[in-house]
Amino acid sequence: MKLVDLEFIRPGSAKDIYRVDKTDIAFRFTEWFSVFDVGRASYGIPGKALAMCACAVKSFQIAEQIGIPTHYVEQLDDVTIQVKEAKIIKDRALTSQDENYVVPAEFIYRLNVAGSIHRDFVSGAKRPEDYGLPADIIPEVGTPFPHPVHYLTTKFEDFDRELTEEEVRIMAGLTLEDYHQIWSMVDRQIGACSLEMAYAGFGLLDGKCEPIMGYGRRKSLGDVFCTPDEDRPVPLVLLRKGIIKHYSKEEIRKKLIEIGYKAELDAARQAGKEDPPIPFLGDEFICDIAQRYKDVAEAYSGRRLN
Repeated sequence: MKLVDLEFIRPGSAKDIYRVDKTDIAFRFTEWFSVFDVGRASYGIPGKALAMCACAVKSFQIAEQIGIPTHYVEQLDDVTIQVKEAKIIKDRALTSQDENYVVPAEFIYRLNVAGSIHRDFVSGAKRPEDYGLPADIIPEVGTPFPHPVHYLTTKFEDFDRELTEEEVRIMAGLTLEDYHQIWSMVDRQIGACSLEMAYAGFGLLDGKCEPIMGYGRRKSLGDVFCTPDEDRPVPLVLLRKGIIKHYSKEEIRKKLIEIGYKAELDAARQAGKEDPPIPFLGDEFICDIAQRYKDVAEAYSGRRLN
């Protein structure tokens, strides 16, 4: 099947969506990226599409091996995959009678302290003792949690918002059994993917999965997972020494925070102004990020990327 034969549906922040047939759609990965819910940057990361597709396909293959249902059908080319379509329902609360829909929440797992939760520890918005860590001590980035931390945010709102279990169950039409079964699937999937990442020399700090409630209320994992956009892989050899070197989009977030863009963005939003555009971070930095995406994708997938 050639991409020219497919009907373009819409662009996403990092991939474009196409119609394959009445039941399936295609994700075509792009070199664009987005951070802090701003939307696409005006420039891309060379080779990112190849890296993302290789990681996504590898993760779907792992899911199949361990018996976790997903919406994956097949890989169409080096940057495109075919998946089963599920409805996106945003104009009403879902019920336990609905089926074949994307659950309107992101199921986030945290294995080590990193990213936003570390920033929340530093600011005081969250307390380490609530996550099984010593009180009154800000943990270093990379500190392992004593157990996987489960965290929920919105999926279809303009800005990610933290959710409680009850809120997710109400808005997503999930029973208590549904909710716990989804987390069980996520934990099993991430356990298997993190093991494969470890074989490849990387540790997963955290990441997210996006579940689907399919026909007959059959649960599966949708979108993509265990990629450098959705998750935070870091070299294990450095992590064991307490050194964090991100091979993911987190390195871009860090850079934008360092140069003051995140503070500028927060101030603009608080004042009700438009989001400032993501600034160009320089050729040298972007080339380094491109190489990191390629390195983790080749190690994880076992494939050489052009």
